[in-house]
Amino acid sequence: MSNKDSVLVGRFGAPVGLNGKIKVIIMTSTFEVFKNLKNYTNVDGTIIWNFSNITLNANKCIVSIDNCFSYEDASKFKGQNIYSSKKNFPATGENEYYINDLVGCKTIFKKNNKTGEVISVKNFGAGDLLEVKLNNKFVLIPFNKENNIVVNLIKKEIEVDP
Repeated sequence: MSNKDSVLVGRFGAPVGLNGKIKVIIMTSTFEVFKNLKNYTNVDGTIIWNFSNITLNANKCIVSIDNCFSYEDASKFKGQNIYSSKKNFPATGENEYYINDLVGCKTIFKKNNKTGEVISVKNFGAGDLLEVKLNNKFVLIPFNKENNIVVNLIKKEIEVDP
């Protein structure tokens, strides 16, 4: 699996109890999306994690990893990112995008024809922000209709008018 095919779906948190269970901070739209994925790997697919049990307990996702039987075993996973292949996700709808499709897109500013590049997408709770590298500086642009954003994934371009 290539890095472009990998979608960040979660991050291992703290161990739960003494029997090898571990909390997962899910980064999918819902718990059900995370639970129904077909595989869980590291970013380049060289490590595959098999979860024998995935539950939601008090709004916390808890997983049991195969061959993980103790608190110490589970502690080794803490902080590691969990990915899945993009092919395991449903197709996006109109004006819906996967973050890894936006990263690397050329950003064209409508008013002054400046161009930048999307290096990440941030969300601090009030909506998605495109982090754009522009003239060796970083700017955050709200990813919403008010900024007249037009996305062309075929050309790998995003037109903005902030």
